Amino acid sequence: PLPPQYGLVFDAGSTHTSLYIYRWPADKENGTGIVSQVEACSVSGPGISSYADEPAGAGASLKPCLDKAMKIVPAEQQRDTPTYLGATAGMRLLREENSTKAEQVLAEVSKAIGEYPVDFRGARILTGSEEGSFGWITVNYLLETLVKVQLGERAGEGDPCKTALGENQSPVLWEPGMLRELTGGMHPVLLGCRSSSLGWALWEGSQWHCSPINGSVSLQASSSAQISHPCYPRGYRENLTVAELYDSPCVHAPSSASPGPVLTVTGTGDPAACGTAVQRLFNFSCGARWPCGFNGVYQPPVRGQFFAFSGFYYSLHFLNLTEGQSLSLVNDTIRQICTSSWKEVQELFPMASRAQLRDACTASSYTLTLLLQGYKFNYTTWPNIHFVRQVANIDVGWTLGYMLNLTNMIPSEPPAAVTELPRSIWIAATVLLAIMLILTFCLLTATCCQRNSSSYEQL
Repeated sequence: PLPPQYGLVFDAGSTHTSLYIYRWPADKENGTGIVSQVEACSVSGPGISSYADEPAGAGASLKPCLDKAMKIVPAEQQRDTPTYLGATAGMRLLREENSTKAEQVLAEVSKAIGEYPVDFRGARILTGSEEGSFGWITVNYLLETLVKVQLGERAGEGDPCKTALGENQSPVLWEPGMLRELTGGMHPVLLGCRSSSLGWALWEGSQWHCSPINGSVSLQASSSAQISHPCYPRGYRENLTVAELYDSPCVHAPSSASPGPVLTVTGTGDPAACGTAVQRLFNFSCGARWPCGFNGVYQPPVRGQFFAFSGFYYSLHFLNLTEGQSLSLVNDTIRQICTSSWKEVQELFPMASRAQLRDACTASSYTLTLLLQGYKFNYTTWPNIHFVRQVANIDVGWTLGYMLNLTNMIPSEPPAAVTELPRSIWIAATVLLAIMLILTFCLLTATCCQRNSSSYEQL
């Protein structure tokens, strides 16, 4: 049997980077590698976008995980191991702020990976659509709900495309701020149209959203040095400069804003005001494109089972709300955390970081608003959302879907070639076989004649 093949994918997120090591058999089933996750290595330090002013540090941070991968992948297969790095939200923002620095970071991580004996195929910044699409592949692959259809020239053309989406298909909810909508008019876009090997994909239909602190505080920053934040716990205080407040491409600083003054942000713990501030981040009007999720993007009614991961999972898992709790309990728990004081929050979660405690109400309120008012889930459909981090002991995210897509382009190992014999040997073998057949025929003939002679003599 042929040895298994390996693949390495770096997930360079906004806050951290992880290396996923995948393995699949050389002989593929139906043209798709049966991929399993061998190891997930978490890179020490922040995301690579944090090294904008020190690009070399981004490359150096990856080496411990690469060293670990070299111990897992057999030495004789390392040079044939495809290796990729995909950067997501953090690098997308850095590219918006300073494209030169983003290119320098990608160059340094490429240089670091290139020093290892692997088949490095590039580092790139993924779009939000690619993230969601590959995440969709991951979930449906692990749940064995992928369908294979033959597509027409356009998505939605002909009955196969229209009927491919069955009750067992599992659309995916990605992290907050990224709406997956069925695009192309009334016809969903099918992912993998070129290979005709995948099913329906939920696509990104909106730009990223800024966090509530940026959206609400910036309105008051130019007029007051004291700022009340309804999503922060009561009693929480934080000092920040105006420059820090506007340090994001999501927030446009007014021309009159001075970067020097120090602002004091005080939490008030007001769930109603917090919910109002979060809702202002969305445009829920549909106009002529009804029904829609938000920002006028078409979205059919939610049906079937949904798997929510990444930001959805982590924001609610922090409050222990990912085990199938009812929507009523989720609402009550979020209200409780949003009305708690800073001291009470610290006592409830003694092991959590300051940022986690500060943002717990903000993140959960944002997630709930997006699910209920954005995607239009309700008390009836809420139980159909499954908040997951892993499926079948494999981390849910875009990397496995990315690897699956790549293995579709990697041919199986060819069988061992049959060695051709020289012409003279073939002739000799043929003559020898003919002689053996003639001798065998003669022997049989002689035996028959001898038997006939014996029978005559007896008679």
